[in-house]
Amino acid sequence: MSERKWFKGDTHLHTINSDGVLTKGQLVERCKQQGLDFIMITDHNFNSVKESYYDGELLIIQGQEVTGENGHVNIWGAKVPAEPPYDLSSKEAYKKIIEACKNAGATVSLNHPFCSKCGFRFDIDDVYCDCVEVWNTVQHTDNMVNRDWWVKQLLNGRRISAIGGSDYHRNYAGLDILAHPTTYVYAEECTPKAILAAMREGRCFVSNSPKSTRIELTCGNAAIGDSVPFKEGLEVEIKIFRLLPMHTVTVYNNDKIIFNKKYDRGTELLAFNCPVEQKGFIRVEVTYEFKGPLKKVYGVAEKKFLNSNKNFLPPFIRAFTNPIWFE
Repeated sequence: MSERKWFKGDTHLHTINSDGVLTKGQLVERCKQQGLDFIMITDHNFNSVKESYYDGELLIIQGQEVTGENGHVNIWGAKVPAEPPYDLSSKEAYKKIIEACKNAGATVSLNHPFCSKCGFRFDIDDVYCDCVEVWNTVQHTDNMVNRDWWVKQLLNGRRISAIGGSDYHRNYAGLDILAHPTTYVYAEECTPKAILAAMREGRCFVSNSPKSTRIELTCGNAAIGDSVPFKEGLEVEIKIFRLLPMHTVTVYNNDKIIFNKKYDRGTELLAFNCPVEQKGFIRVEVTYEFKGPLKKVYGVAEKKFLNSNKNFLPPFIRAFTNPIWFE
């Protein structure tokens, strides 16, 4: 087996073939400028990438966002085995097309499931998926609802990989949101098969951007996405790179907080160990909070541009990991 490495990418992108403003070529060049290793182009109900390919600098993975009023689903790595318009009239119709995509060899992700504007209109607890887009576009309160649903699934023993995607169509209000967030994948090589396999196995963490906070979570030779036999005395090692001032690091052992500290000063590297107290899983978050007038301004902007219907701003995530499992 090859040694795994971290590869960074954007899993959710649009071109002029659906409702974006860039051609496929323009989008690819922009992603190269961001320093990404891989991308998924996921136009709405359109197959912009006929087959995954590597152009010598960037891996472009075939994708499509199966889109209906009742919810959005990203399909990666294989063509949707149907032609639009799709029947997406019911939960059962979604399950049928998802199952067909799975059987065709695709990796399936539920997109922004609790988005105030275009989330799912039915219960998704029993809908098959390999991944869930916990972090969609710039950070906002709907993402925290996505996060809470994902954690609930983990606590119930359902191993779904959490990912992020910029959902890039265009710049908004002067902000370039491409690769915000960025999904880091711990894969054997930068190929469609290896990247998608690692994503399905939960070998990823998500950060605000390609140059933002990074997290490494290990237990001996085990890394994010691995399973470790539980025994007394186990510890995990956490490394946080590019931690910003006034950001908080929290380590969870299942739903129990085993480490929580707010750092007044930033640092290029924070490293520490935590004991594994119980079977289940350990995951890490780095969060921050808006204060004072900035909090009010962001709340107004969120309602205007993201159609959020929330009346409060919770702590937002700067970076988070999928778990290491302890059995």
